[in-house]
Amino acid sequence: MKQNSSNFLANKNTNPETFSAFSDAHCLAQGSLADAALAARRYLDQNPGHRALILRDSTCEPMDLDLSGDEALLERKAEHFRVPPLPTNNETGSTTSLAINLLPRHVEWLSTQASSPSAVIRKLIDRARHDPQQQTEDIVRHYQTLTYRFCQALCGDLPNYEDAMRALFASDENGFKGCIGDWPRDLAGRAQALSKPLWQAASR
Repeated sequence: MKQNSSNFLANKNTNPETFSAFSDAHCLAQGSLADAALAARRYLDQNPGHRALILRDSTCEPMDLDLSGDEALLERKAEHFRVPPLPTNNETGSTTSLAINLLPRHVEWLSTQASSPSAVIRKLIDRARHDPQQQTEDIVRHYQTLTYRFCQALCGDLPNYEDAMRALFASDENGFKGCIGDWPRDLAGRAQALSKPLWQAASR
């Protein structure tokens, strides 16, 4: 059964949040934000002058958590760190206001419709959301974005980075895997795992 892309992405949001701590070449830990923060702090204590980065696994965005203080303080910081909520799939029928800019021809066309402009736009969006081609494009774009964020954060100085990104956005699986073959195992492995769903979607 083909899964609606909006439902697929919403289901991903219901999983427990995890975070990963990375050095320049290794995944130091994956788990709660406190787990990742403690691993990053211990690595930095043992390797002065090196860097450690904490990523939110669901978005591959860096977490700007202050790692100073003792471990008990760091755990409290992680516990109270405000992580922005993820978008949710709102199927309750409640509405949200959003300002959009339209060209005159769009306004003219909307004025000829039997329903209100808001109702017409909602219907067009729902039609697009349930279109199989659009669903595939949404999934491909989502995992391209995740993979790109990860690679941009940690792999920008590695060999063939730019070629890898071109292959990623061209949906060229073999080219992408070939470009990251010489990257450190943990980084290449995470990049491959993040990109796997897009190759599956693109091959449908």
